[in-house]
Amino acid sequence: MPKVSIILPTYNGQAYIDEAIASILNQTFEDFELIVVDDCSTDHTPSLLESFRLQDSRIKIITNKQNLKLPASLNVGHRLAQGEYLTWTSDDNILYSNFLERLVTVLETSSED
Repeated sequence: MPKVSIILPTYNGQAYIDEAIASILNQTFEDFELIVVDDCSTDHTPSLLESFRLQDSRIKIITNKQNLKLPASLNVGHRLAQGEYLTWTSDDNILYSNFLERLVTVLETSSED
């Protein structure tokens, strides 16, 4: 079971999805799964996602059968997440390479008081 599940919903995200996924794969904290929820993209997003999936076993791709929009697509990803911690990002976001490391550190050292 991965420590962190990252949900990445996308719809026609071909313009930026390469950079977004690369920034996730280049994290200093490597114990994560990436769940990409493709919301019926009609551009080249599906083929780009498949090429990433073939490169890294931490990537799971879910393709909605119909366009569900952002909130429902996030719910799809969250239902499949297996990580202890959940986070999400957009297909046009670039994460700092230490994003997950800092996130996990804060979550594991914060007091619930």
